[in-house]
Amino acid sequence: MLIIKALTKMFEDWGEDIDDFYITYNIDIGPSEINGASDMFSFELIRPKRLARMTGQGDIIIGHGHFIARDFNEIILEATLNRIINKCVDDDMNKAYKNLSAFSLGDGRIINNIPGNQNYI
Repeated sequence: MLIIKALTKMFEDWGEDIDDFYITYNIDIGPSEINGASDMFSFELIRPKRLARMTGQGDIIIGHGHFIARDFNEIILEATLNRIINKCVDDDMNKAYKNLSAFSLGDGRIINNIPGNQNYI
């Protein structure tokens, strides 16, 4: 079974207001049966206000790797990540990792919650 082995905050910017955050995480996911074995993925937790500010000058932000949150709550974040991981469960660990890759880009960024999505490199 795959589990979260580490969830590490790599960068955080809280802007001028509490509702203007942008946080980058690395998450290590690996089999519960093997100590130390994991694959690392990265994603950004972002508030809609910050997202609007980032696109304010006509920029386009590809939504891959962004979790958009109303409030900062690490308990809800971790529960969401666990739900994604639980959707990837398979008796064959290689298939479980393949299922997990459907949520990510080639550089490991989690992108969505649709099992079988082929939007990865």
